[in-house]
Amino acid sequence: MSFFSFAEGSAMFDTTPIENLFLMEYLSTAPEACLRVYLYARMLALHPELGGDMAETARFLRMDEEAVYQAFAYWERQGLVKRLSDRPPTYALLPLRGDGAGAQPAMEQSYYAYRDYNASLQALFGKNLMDTHDFRVANDWLDVLGYDQDAALRLVQYGIRTSRSKDPKPRGVFDRMNKLAAAWADRGCRTLEDVEKVIAEQEDVYPVARAVVKRFALRRDPTMDEVELVKKWVVTWKLTQEQVLEACAETTKASKPSFAYLDAVLKNRMDGDDALWEDLTEVLRELDAGQATPTPDQRKKYAELLSEGFEPECVKLAAIQCHRRKKTRFEDVEWMLRRWGAEGIRTRAAAEAYIEAMQAKAARVREVLELCGLERRPTMGDLTMYENWQAVHDPALIDYAATCARGMQVPMKYMDKLLEDWKAGGVRTVEEAAARHAAARQARAASAPAQNPALNYAQREYKEEDYGDDFFVDLDKYADDSTWGGDGK
Repeated sequence: MSFFSFAEGSAMFDTTPIENLFLMEYLSTAPEACLRVYLYARMLALHPELGGDMAETARFLRMDEEAVYQAFAYWERQGLVKRLSDRPPTYALLPLRGDGAGAQPAMEQSYYAYRDYNASLQALFGKNLMDTHDFRVANDWLDVLGYDQDAALRLVQYGIRTSRSKDPKPRGVFDRMNKLAAAWADRGCRTLEDVEKVIAEQEDVYPVARAVVKRFALRRDPTMDEVELVKKWVVTWKLTQEQVLEACAETTKASKPSFAYLDAVLKNRMDGDDALWEDLTEVLRELDAGQATPTPDQRKKYAELLSEGFEPECVKLAAIQCHRRKKTRFEDVEWMLRRWGAEGIRTRAAAEAYIEAMQAKAARVREVLELCGLERRPTMGDLTMYENWQAVHDPALIDYAATCARGMQVPMKYMDKLLEDWKAGGVRTVEEAAARHAAARQARAASAPAQNPALNYAQREYKEEDYGDDFFVDLDKYADDSTWGGDGK
């Protein structure tokens, strides 16, 4: 049972029929003013004696005559009204259904191709009615530029939201967004997802452009060309709004400040030296190809490294070594160069020689570790020990010490003590070391006290890593061996 009906016994003097199809298809989307005009026009069609012309209809509905005219134009675009003449304007209502005899319904014959799309557009503007020009522009976005309907609707929503007017009118929004739609289409925008990505980008750009316009005391919105300039500053150069506005102070040197002048100021600040900019870009590409645009902070730090005497090619080599270690921050390059600088390395040639030497040394230390019975990568502590041994002992003597340390709880520490003892005893050859080592073992065995049976219990077996970081420094802990440029194997 319906929630609304005529009371029992009530009589109807007259009725104006409205099809249920109209209520279902148009009631929820048609502007209020258009509904008022349509319903009144339906009554006038039954009682033409009640209405004379457009002006009289406007007076009865308490509307502007132009608003009534726009309402009829709206229903004409919806396919429910047909214009018969222009002077004076006269119309005929079209039926929503056919004659039932198999002919094509009149509504389908004249129905606008994008009715639902146009209704959605109109709904965005509420009481502000779109005219033929606005619909033609919106339809060109679909037919000419290739936008999806959802993407085009999102464009209009964005245009309304970014309008400076509190009550945006369709003509102003479409004129402004038409240029934007063409520019975005050139960038490959077609779908709602494409438009959302560009709008997200514009969210960072447009406020900065508007802030610059305000700083220049211009009473207008930024132009498309100006927004593109700001996009370069914000997206490509990674400048903040504060940095851009701070640079506006230098535009006072110009008789008439402009975006072009500000662009020159910012470019001068960013570039400084073109060669320096290009070299830093190459360094960043070696680190991570996806982040090859220098930031102001990176440019400052790079200039500091060059002022300390590091060659550009040396910095680039450090970036290559960092990338091999999966270190992609510019800070990692700085850290490596500081370590190289402590060794007096500031040229590419010196860095290459250092890397080659450290790679050879690491390979040699790995051999020593294998003789000790250890299967791991050399640490910085291992390299330092080996450098101390190498300065005093013959390589064959070091290898023999490694075999003596095999099976010990901390082989490298045992080797260090053993070689120190041989140094103090004047041992120079493997034969002398073997004799001294045998004698020491016999002496320890002879002086060892008898085993107390009470102490014959299972004891904990210690491993090398149990002795903490006091003895060893893992290269992985220090930028994955990047200080010496080894391959990490």
